[in-house]
Parts: sequence; structure tokens; C-alpha cells
Amino acid sequence: MKPLISVVVPVYKAEQYLERCVEGLLRQTYENYEILLVDDGSPDRSGEICEEYAENYENVRVVHQKNQGPGPARNHGVQAAKGEYIVFMDADDGVSVDYLDYLETLMEKYQVELAAVSGFCVWDSREHIDFGRVYPVEQEKKLSRVEALKAMCYGKEFGVAPWGKIYRRRLLLDHPYPACIHEDLAGTYHIIAACDTVAVGKKRIYYYFQNDNSIMSSKIEERHLYGLTAAREELEYMEMHYPEVVPAAQYRCGLKIIEYIPRLLDGSAESKAIFKRLKAEMKRYVWKIIGNDQVGKIFKIRCLAVCAGYPAACSAWKMIRWLKEKTGKEGI
Repeated sequence: MKPLISVVVPVYKAEQYLERCVEGLLRQTYENYEILLVDDGSPDRSGEICEEYAENYENVRVVHQKNQGPGPARNHGVQAAKGEYIVFMDADDGVSVDYLDYLETLMEKYQVELAAVSGFCVWDSREHIDFGRVYPVEQEKKLSRVEALKAMCYGKEFGVAPWGKIYRRRLLLDHPYPACIHEDLAGTYHIIAACDTVAVGKKRIYYYFQNDNSIMSSKIEERHLYGLTAAREELEYMEMHYPEVVPAAQYRCGLKIIEYIPRLLDGSAESKAIFKRLKAEMKRYVWKIIGNDQVGKIFKIRCLAVCAGYPAACSAWKMIRWLKEKTGKEGI
């Protein structure tokens, strides 16, 4: 019999998306799996919907907890899981019917502690749905620990997100996620560093939906800046343990800053104050990033624009957005 896979789904304010997530999991071609819906003290009907699924399907279980955030919710799910393998899925996302089948195949074929797959980022607006590739991989491969850490930092073959991956359960029991915002960035590099090898698959079978409630699409707040702290801690870890990964970790710090910038271009005093802090931080990494031949020209222009100041950043982002619209290239 195929090994049991436990799919852990942290659930919080997801009542309008949860059906898409669970129904996609129930249609899997893989037969030996369970679904653990971890209700993270959600104030809407999410908990009730979870219970309805558990009543109607034998392989669905529900775990309820007081609201603690996605990190503790994932950990709670792992502790309650019965499977040899763990797969995480966000409650507002979707997967193809062969998602679990392909993940398990990668684990068995390459005999690794962790395997990752690619997917699509889906922007679901009232007018239309846009698809963009996430972590495009041209061929299956097996990566060493150092290769995997570099791939994670550059985000070329997989990233820090818990979704799109399959883990041996003992790996997650030994390396639980921290109880903080950006728990993936703060915790994933410890998980990867504990793996001798990691497999990456070329199939794009995960659908990451962007919605108005996500951290990355909301107006920036002080608490969101912890992501930069986590990236800095990751860099310090690489400096101490994996010096060959340091350039990739420096890029990660720059990337975290760049991710914040579009949410700061509203001209408000609050946004300008946060931008000033990010500008000072970017100056710590910019010339290392400029000298890194693994980093694209457009990204380097963004970094220089941040260092040049708020008006320059506003102009640069407008220009790059115009180029993106004219060329249709997502990577710009």
C-alpha cells in the first residue's frame, strides 16, 4: 500500500474559499490520504464548514484551536497527523487532481526528505482571472542541501512557502514553524538545512490564489516588516553555516524590501517614513546584489531606485509597470 499522506490545511476567515480547497483535495487520484482542517479560531463560519466536511467524509478530520496564527496551526496539524508524509495547503488555494500522486512519486523516486513542485499564481478579480507561473522548473532534479538552500533564497525552483511541498513528518516534528507573521520565511530555511537532499518536480499543479485578505496584497503595517527581520536572520544563519549561500541570502533581503515598495507608493507620510527605513536597509545589500550575476537587470534597477529615494522609486515602478504592460512579461 502507498504511504499515508496527511494534508494539513490551516483555516482562518476562509469561508468563501474553503469549498474550492477541500473539494480539490477530495478529487485526488491518490487513494491513501487524510485531510486535517485546522480551525485557527476563525470568527466566521469556517469552523462549521470544516465540521460539515468531517461528518460527510471519513478521511477528513478537524482540529480546533484558539487563534494563534498559521505557524502554530501547521504545527498542531503535524502533531495530530497520522501520515508518514505531510503536505500543507492554504485554505484559499487549489490543486490539480494528481497533486498528491506526483508529490509522493517524487519522494519515492529520489528518496529525499522533502520534494517541491511548481504552480500558478492566480489573480482572481471581478473582471477576469490572470495566471502567472510560480517557480518554473524545466526538469525534475535532485538537489544537494546547499543547492536547495540557494534555490530557496533565489526562488527559482521553489520558495519558502509551505505549500507546493511534501515533507517527511519527522522533519517537521523536529523543526516546527515559529509563532510569528511570515512564519514560512522564518522557519523554512531551518527545514531545508536539515535535509541531505531535496527533489524538485517540473509539473505546475498548485494554484496559489491572491485575494484581498492576503498579507502580500494588503496595506503595509509595522508588523509586516518582521519579514525583513526574518530575512536578515536567514542571512546571518548562512554567514555562520553556509557561506556559499550568502549571495543568495543577500538577494533574499533585497527581495523582501522590493516586495514592500508597491504598497508604499501612495504618497502618505506613514508610507514615506517606512520607505526611509527600507532605503537605509537596502543600502546594506545593494552593491552585493549589483555584483551578483544570478540577479536580473530589472531587479538591480529596482534596488538602485530604492537607494535613490522615494521620487525615484515611484518613477521606476511606474516605468517598469508600463514595460510589463507593453511586453506582457511577468518577470519584469
